[in-house]
Amino acid sequence: MFHSAVEAAQKSWFFYEPLTLLSTYKNFQKKFIDSFYPYEYLVKNYRTRTNRQIYPLTVEYLDDNPQVAEENVALLKNAIELWRSAAQTTDSIAPILFHYSWHCFNSFFVYTFFRWEPPHSASHGITVSNFTDSTDEIKITVSKDGNGIFQKLVDAWTCLGGSLAFSAYLPIFEGEKIEFQPNQTYFLQKSNCLNLAQLLSFDPVNDYERKYWYTFGKEKLVHNPSLSNSMNVPTRILQNYLVLFVASSVARYRPILWSSVLSGDTNSKVAFALSYRKALLIYAEFGINSQSLLQRLSFLISDSIEGKFKLKKHL
Repeated sequence: MFHSAVEAAQKSWFFYEPLTLLSTYKNFQKKFIDSFYPYEYLVKNYRTRTNRQIYPLTVEYLDDNPQVAEENVALLKNAIELWRSAAQTTDSIAPILFHYSWHCFNSFFVYTFFRWEPPHSASHGITVSNFTDSTDEIKITVSKDGNGIFQKLVDAWTCLGGSLAFSAYLPIFEGEKIEFQPNQTYFLQKSNCLNLAQLLSFDPVNDYERKYWYTFGKEKLVHNPSLSNSMNVPTRILQNYLVLFVASSVARYRPILWSSVLSGDTNSKVAFALSYRKALLIYAEFGINSQSLLQRLSFLISDSIEGKFKLKKHL
């Protein structure tokens, strides 16, 4: 399973290599600005509601700051090179490189669609602790200050129309306009800390999407057709990013523990190892019906270029 994941993901990168041409990338960003124009107010509403300093991109801003496109292209190149290196190294080192590949790609992703003040992240926005042989008890803490890349991912997905379990606010239609309301099923509502067992057992469909629909209905929820499903798809992507972050942290700081995870000497370690491999597919698998990050981004790109980016109500 691991090697098939690597092979699938390696092939998928070739779809994105043309974006490394700076002029092509700049052209796409301007196409997205045009497509997103009807929803610029949405970012302002989110900023007002959350006090998160996120802003829509404008052509004028990109023209005045040409380094933005150059930096984003460099991030994409780094993500590609890190993935290739990870695919060629040993299992003991691979999760570290895979994580940094996804980390670079996340930065490329968020800064492609929006900008923040201050412009760059100060941290991962996540910490991992309590490295014990009982891997279920490994602790994950999401920063409350909101300056890390994880919070910017939440910001970006939410302003693209995603209704994430990891977001404290959901985009909701009020008439024909989109506002933001507190997420009543926010995954981190009780605490910004969770253990690995809680993360792995969480089901974005049954524990979040269907639970929300059953309790609150879906009539006012925002739907972005480019995401296939605006609730469980982006939620699943972020969940698996956290899984890979934990795997990379264990491999980096507790290599003997990571070796025992790979050997699967307990049921909890088997579950962790399988979830790590699944996370690679969620990141980079490319194919029919895939809900991976790369597949969703490909639809966002094509819909934006064709002027089909749209946020609408659920039917």
